[in-house]
Amino acid sequence: MVRGNTGTFSVRPKINGEPVLKDGDHLYFTVRKIKDNKILLQKDITTFEDGKAEIIINPSDTKNFELGNYIYDLVMERSDGTVDSLIPGGRDTAYLSIKRGVK
Repeated sequence: MVRGNTGTFSVRPKINGEPVLKDGDHLYFTVRKIKDNKILLQKDITTFEDGKAEIIINPSDTKNFELGNYIYDLVMERSDGTVDSLIPGGRDTAYLSIKRGVK
């Protein structure tokens, strides 16, 4: 991702082929520094269309990030109290790479 740009992606978790996200649920997208695990960005998504969550990263969210790699996780907290790590955070899981754009 280019620092200071807009990024959008969506997820639609399913159980037995059926979407599971609904009103009352939360989907947390969290970006952390690799070296100290400090949270730099967290999005709490609570609106879902047909079980789909859209995660929007605004230009202001990354404009002050240093160039490099970060870890992220995606955690679903359902209204019944169930918590599932869809993408667990950690050094060997998911990375978000912040790059410099062309000027």
